[in-house]
Amino acid sequence: ENRRIGDDLIILDSGDSIHAMNHPRKVEVSTFILIEKGDSRVLIDGKEYRLQAPCIAVVMPNQTYHLLEVSADMSFRAVIMSRRFTDGLFGMYHQSHQLYRMIAENPIIDVSSDKVSFHTFFKILQQTVAVTHNPMRLESAKHLTLSMLYHYARRLEGVEAAKRKKDLVYERFCEESRKFFPMQHHLLFYAARLGVSGKYLTEVCKEKSGKTAADYIDALLLTECQALLLSTDLTVNQIARRLHFPSPSVFGKFFKRLCGVTPTQYREETR
Repeated sequence: ENRRIGDDLIILDSGDSIHAMNHPRKVEVSTFILIEKGDSRVLIDGKEYRLQAPCIAVVMPNQTYHLLEVSADMSFRAVIMSRRFTDGLFGMYHQSHQLYRMIAENPIIDVSSDKVSFHTFFKILQQTVAVTHNPMRLESAKHLTLSMLYHYARRLEGVEAAKRKKDLVYERFCEESRKFFPMQHHLLFYAARLGVSGKYLTEVCKEKSGKTAADYIDALLLTECQALLLSTDLTVNQIARRLHFPSPSVFGKFFKRLCGVTPTQYREETR
């Protein structure tokens, strides 16, 4: 009784048993989980996420979730809220539709730089719910949870801004590489033009396409090499110079690494 307010809100913590599930589940409640220690894997609406402490995980009503794996050292705090309670909170939030979308797209966020704030929210909420003789505890819990929701929304806005930056960087990289790849084969050239580090550009490309930036440039070069070998009478040396390889031997090694045969063999076998 001292960890719940009727059917509206329930507090859970590491003292409660949590295990991986054999099957996906769908429920009509909202769940906010602060993972303080350990890690787990979960599917939310079919997409797999790794929950690495410290982080917040949110599952909204009607979402499908499947807890795949839980580490033995898992430590967490959780608030489970009824649909009625959650709808009331979002009704008080002036950008509720946008927040719903943001949470659905970003159900897991890292809070390593803000763990204390969320820990404090959960602790005060737990203390509020524990005072069972307080006639205002439901209203108090509602406003505490709303405060946590506002704080979470600000974190999500930061995540959204980072995603928008990544989208822009990737889009510009694709444009720049298609424009300059015959002359510029090196990752750092494009990173400098975009004003980011080579490591960041590689991470963005890997996230957006599954390929590194270097792989993307190599693919453009290889396609151009193959087209010139099959569609023109340019010699291998001429193609190497045209695509600004340091030497024909470097061009040959590049081509064989990606195709498994030399440029000459490719031309003879494919024409």
